[in-house]
Amino acid sequence: MTALVTPSRFLLPGRARLAFLLMAAAAFVLTEFGRKVYRPFVRRSGIEDFGLADSIGNLGGILVQIFLMMAAVNATRRQSYRLAVLLALGFVVYEFLQPYLPRGVFDWKDVAATGMGLCIAVIAIAIVWRFNPDEGREEGAAGRNQVPS
Repeated sequence: MTALVTPSRFLLPGRARLAFLLMAAAAFVLTEFGRKVYRPFVRRSGIEDFGLADSIGNLGGILVQIFLMMAAVNATRRQSYRLAVLLALGFVVYEFLQPYLPRGVFDWKDVAATGMGLCIAVIAIAIVWRFNPDEGREEGAAGRNQVPS
């Protein structure tokens, strides 16, 4: 169980947890802006944006999901990368199931947008842990490499 979540960390406050929560909120606002403002503008104006307007939900949605999960479970450094990859894989599997779902439409651009979102999330996670290295340590990691006296 500690490979993905550490129950003892659930209620601990921290700067990294706050950073992930704020990034989830920002990603949500940007995604909704993209869906409600950018997408209609692009379609109305006939602008070619290489499918970004159509895939903004996947690009932003994966960011919201990853950052919200990091904040919810207060993931360690290693757990945050594992959870990000698992969530992105879930999005990709869901996209491949689209043809079998009612009114589902498979789109390679959505798969690419999920991959781009994962890359953005991994960079953001690395930055968060760069500025908060102590919060990302695994349980008992502080004494793991010490020589016994």
